[in-house]
Amino acid sequence: MHEDVPLSPLVSILIRSINRLSLLHEALASVARQTYSRIEILVVAAVPNHAELGANCGPYPLRLIPTDHPLHRCRAANAALDAASGAYLLILDDDDWLLPDHVEKLASALTDDPELLAAYTGVQPTDADGESQGGPIDLPFDELRLLAGNLMPPHAVLFRHDVIDLGCRFDESIDLFEDWDFWQQIARHSTFAHVPGVSAYYRIHASSGVHEIVPFVSPEYARLYGKWRHLWREGQIAGMMARVWDYPDQKARVTEQHGRIVEQQRVIVGLEQRTLELEWEIQAREQLLDERHRHIEAIWRSSSWRITKPLRGARKAISYGPRLKKALLDPAKVWRFLKRAALHLPKGDYSTWIARFEPPLKSYPRLRQMAESWHRPPTIAVVMPTYRSDVELLEAAIRSVLGQVYPYWQLCIADDASDAPAVKALLERHAAQDARIRVVFRPVNGHISAASNSALALASGDFVALLDHDDLLHPLALWFVAKTCIEHPEASLIYTDEDKLSAAGQRCDPYFKCDFNYELLLAQNMISHLGVYRRSLLSTVGGFREGFEGSQDYDLALRAIECLRPDQIVHIPRVLYHWRIVAGSTASSIGEKPYALTAAHKALSEHLHRRGVAAEVTAAPEIPLHTRVRFSLPTPAPQVSILIPTRDRANLLRLCIGSIRARTTYSPYEIIVIDNGSEDADTLQLLDQLRQSGVRVLRDDGPFNFSRLNNRAVAQARGSVLCLMNNDIEIITPSWLEEMVSVAQQDAIGAVGARLWYPNDRLQHGGIILGVGGVAGHSFLNSARGAVGYFGRAALHQSLSAVTAACMVVRKSVFLEIGGLDERLSVSFNDVDFCLRLRQAGYRNVWTPYAEMFHYESASRGRETTPEKQARFAAEVAFMQDKWSDELLADPAYSPNLTLGAHDFSLAWPPRIAPIT
Repeated sequence: MHEDVPLSPLVSILIRSINRLSLLHEALASVARQTYSRIEILVVAAVPNHAELGANCGPYPLRLIPTDHPLHRCRAANAALDAASGAYLLILDDDDWLLPDHVEKLASALTDDPELLAAYTGVQPTDADGESQGGPIDLPFDELRLLAGNLMPPHAVLFRHDVIDLGCRFDESIDLFEDWDFWQQIARHSTFAHVPGVSAYYRIHASSGVHEIVPFVSPEYARLYGKWRHLWREGQIAGMMARVWDYPDQKARVTEQHGRIVEQQRVIVGLEQRTLELEWEIQAREQLLDERHRHIEAIWRSSSWRITKPLRGARKAISYGPRLKKALLDPAKVWRFLKRAALHLPKGDYSTWIARFEPPLKSYPRLRQMAESWHRPPTIAVVMPTYRSDVELLEAAIRSVLGQVYPYWQLCIADDASDAPAVKALLERHAAQDARIRVVFRPVNGHISAASNSALALASGDFVALLDHDDLLHPLALWFVAKTCIEHPEASLIYTDEDKLSAAGQRCDPYFKCDFNYELLLAQNMISHLGVYRRSLLSTVGGFREGFEGSQDYDLALRAIECLRPDQIVHIPRVLYHWRIVAGSTASSIGEKPYALTAAHKALSEHLHRRGVAAEVTAAPEIPLHTRVRFSLPTPAPQVSILIPTRDRANLLRLCIGSIRARTTYSPYEIIVIDNGSEDADTLQLLDQLRQSGVRVLRDDGPFNFSRLNNRAVAQARGSVLCLMNNDIEIITPSWLEEMVSVAQQDAIGAVGARLWYPNDRLQHGGIILGVGGVAGHSFLNSARGAVGYFGRAALHQSLSAVTAACMVVRKSVFLEIGGLDERLSVSFNDVDFCLRLRQAGYRNVWTPYAEMFHYESASRGRETTPEKQARFAAEVAFMQDKWSDELLADPAYSPNLTLGAHDFSLAWPPRIAPIT
């Protein structure tokens, strides 16, 4: 009998607000990102005329409790207690904030132990600007420690509503430390559960009620000690006094020990960095040798090498004999010769790649036996609509299914009232010869969507694969699909790589795709071909829709993903579908089916509308057969803080800010320049002029650390959206901020990157691919303007693992949520690390080609030339390879079949997937 799953207890988050809106919005944003499912938010206005708030905060209901007179801190807290309806309560001041799992882990602690009245977790103190101050407060519960002082800020504690019935209230005669007093009341009835780990931030500033005071002479402390001393036992008093009087000596000892530990850590880090540098250098050389060995092996195995062996041997004996004899006496010269030669070894074409790296024919019998041994192998129905098909090509398509290594399939064919007797005869013959082939002949032509639905109605398999009547499946297509279904039981949409078949039957033009990439799907149908759907999913979405002919599979994919989680969409990084280039096929030219573009725009527009996204769909400017989505900005548009670190180089900064002011059409924005110790007179004069014109200039004379400079500027930024920008940027696109902000404002988006050009119109930044060059490299580096890149990826918006901070837009709340830039990365890879942490937190990073700029200095900056810079760079490389080793070898926005040795999306030799031999 089915039993309803009980709802999680409701949590009331109670916020006392004095109308500090920028701080309040940060606090509310942190609540909106909570992973706990049932929350209500009550904001108690402690001052009259409080600003209005919406009825919701993210997915949670919000209620503002106004007042017509100022409320004392404790009275505001009590008003919140009286209004709360949750089983669990949490007090959050309007200047503090929570990490996403804060409520969930505290609620779990209370739910797991019904006897507990309260649970708390660690918090990290910060200064007024949100910068961490000292270490976290995260100590196990100690009743004596609670008597001596409070180490649990209000929002660190989640307590049951039951404490109100026990008489616990905020004492309105207390001016400070009312939370400490409240915890003392709860402690009379229950211990506090400690949930280790920091999941909240506690801002300490002049108006927070926390000051640098001596607690043992403070009147506020004295008042609380007087209130609770009647409960102290003699032993507790002695213990507390011992801690008090021993505190200065303990502090001095701890400080001394800390200094020694820090110095030892510096030595250890230095040794570790040197070790990592050497390991990285060894690894890089081994990889280079392996690659060259493979290249040499490819040449040795080639037919041309074998044919020319006699001639080559004779020629070399004549021309290189004397030099070879001399060179062999010097091994170093031999190594240099081989190294130079290996750099120019040919990698071969796609046909060579297929021969070397696709599973060989000899493996097919073993793979079939493997499939026959699988427990409950899925049945895959191949759906194929036909209409006036070329009999020869249709025969080949059917035979590609009959030739599948995997035996558990159905072929479901619907002929859409063809008037060709030969087609009908062919279909009837195959249906009679193999019971797995099912055919229906439609009496009336209804076009491809209706015909596909008729074929779909014949299917009884677990999954449905889509095959056009003139294309071919790879012999292992269904084997790999079935294997994926078994390995990913939650998968409901599976897609593969594809290539094309020339008129001569030659495989060419492979499309090695990335893993599911929503922003790229908004620009092109990256699912087809081969697209495979769980049959129950197709029933849920209603199959193919008529009126979308030409893009019916794109419309189907868009409707399907609306029902799925990202982990239910699985990519097989192998070419398993061969798309034939014939007249009338879009494999030849989109111009063959112009109506397909109209249908694609319609399908995409309706998809966005169903998702509640305000956006316009247009043709992609550089690739009209693909699409561009222009998201609408909220009204009013959010303020953007443009942060520009600089040092001297007045000419660069002047051009950068001048182009922002002259060309930017977005409003509102502010510019903050972080001056990192400029000394040049021209720069100092420019900075004065900028101050007078409204630019905020912050001075930081510390060593250059890009991460630190930006983190400190973020704390001063007034905008809810940040734009990190180098001082060597010149704006090209007037609507650059509209484009980047409209994308960044989407809930699931982390960082947004722009398209940057060198002054010579060569591409500098087309997004970042992990693993290229050892850590990460720019896509399509140095491509000419007008080159659209690999299957349009240099000219279409898309999700990427990382984008450069030379121009990066991100919401301030998101920046703060993941802790900003890592200051251990002072120059290189701080943006890559930041983006990977965003991805780790569940956000997508997006690159858009529709915000363009020139990037000057990087074109001529050159290599790290000094030993100090080289050591720093090597340490940052080692840091990234240690922290993100798995991610750097498997970028979901890239294919393991494409190289990490270049920026051009060329073939990998070998690919980074497990071989089948």
